[in-house]
Formats: sequence, C-alpha cells, structure tokens
Amino acid sequence: MPHEIFLTAVVNEHDFDAAVKVLGGITAMREQQHISRVHYYIRDVSVRGLPSIKEIQKEKGPTSASWQELHQILLKQSYILHTRHRDFLDPTSPGPVLRFCDQPDPESNRYPRFITQRKILEINDLRTEKILAESKFTLKSEMVEESYHWWLNDLEYALTRILPVPPGSPLPQQVSDLNDLQPLSSFWMLYVRTWVESNPERMQLAYVRLNQVKNDFTGLFEFKTMDRRAHDTRNMEPRGSV
Repeated sequence: MPHEIFLTAVVNEHDFDAAVKVLGGITAMREQQHISRVHYYIRDVSVRGLPSIKEIQKEKGPTSASWQELHQILLKQSYILHTRHRDFLDPTSPGPVLRFCDQPDPESNRYPRFITQRKILEINDLRTEKILAESKFTLKSEMVEESYHWWLNDLEYALTRILPVPPGSPLPQQVSDLNDLQPLSSFWMLYVRTWVESNPERMQLAYVRLNQVKNDFTGLFEFKTMDRRAHDTRNMEPRGSV
C-alpha cells in the first residue's frame, strides 16, 4: 500500500487569486479545476471485514487483491470510508473511486513534524456502492470539493475547499450552481503531496523534496504542523460501550 506524504497550509479567501498566480508561476502551467462529489460511509463498529469477500475473490478481477487488502484492514479496525467522483458534472467522467485513508503515522525523528504521511488505498470498481451496502456501510454525509491542481516533478499542488451539501438539497448541475452552496470555511487548504511506495529510500527522497518546497515558499505560504487527529478516519467505539 503506498504512502501519501504531504505539506499543509491555510490560504485565506482574499489571498486565493494571489496563491493561484504563485503556484502557476512555480509550476509553469495553468491550473486544472476539478469539482468532485464526495460521499462518506460509516457502519456499526461490530461489523468487521467485507462479508462478500469470498465472492469477490472467486471472480479474480483486477480489483480483487485491493478488496482483499481492504478486508484485512477492516477485520482489525472499523474505519470511515469515502468515495470520490471527480468532475461528476461531466457526463463522460468515470465513476466514483473508493478511498481508504489510514490514520497518519506517528511523529518520528525520520521526518520533520510539518510533514504528514499516511497509507492510502484506492479501488476503482463500478460495484463499489453495492459492495459497501452488502458490508452494512451507510451514507454519513455528502459534500462537494472544489479544487485547483498543478504538478511539477512528481509533486502535486492542490488548493481545495469543501462545500457541504445539506440533507435533501439538490446537487449542483453545473459549476455556476456552486454559488448556492455555503463553503465550510472562509479559507482554502493548500496541499503539496506525493504518493510513493512504502520503502525507506523513496520516502526519504519525498521528505527531502517537500522540505525544499517549504524552504522555497518561505514568506509565501506557512506550512503548519497538523494535529494527526484531523486526519483520523477510525470509527471508534462509542463511550461507555463494552
């Protein structure tokens, strides 16, 4: 399972245009806008694994190994999962992708505290919603993510903000409809990230490159040390449970 390793900074709404210009200049490319529909799924903590894993394994499809890996994870700990349908306003866009994000790794003297890293598993399978339903997952919340992306030397720069969709409200049908949704906050999040194989050499190289990015952006963006709990997707036992 690969690691996502990233930096995080907060960009105020009134600084958004300037941030876009800076990132476009650094990467020498125009930003790519994406509008993603994100569903978060949860289930009772007493349910473990994927009940339909034997049927999935029998099919021996291209995603069977990934489902097996997720099954093993969910046997040990209950997690909140989410699906991400990028550019869902475009009828030609591919379907949603299931994403499992592990709890961020503990702080370590191997990398600076302002770097966050976690294991990531993505499954691109048209049966995702069916498999989740069979595994007793139910929809917890829905939101739209507006994001702008740049790439340079295997690093992704992404400005993102969250637009919650109130229960019972219609989804946007076009980009202009985003104005009808209230942003979760008055700022954008800037992520500088890379996905690498989980081996020490590649991860160390990622640390070096992200540390250089932080130094290069001194005075422009303040990359903060984030509380790991902000990225904790574990579905914990309720207080008082036995």
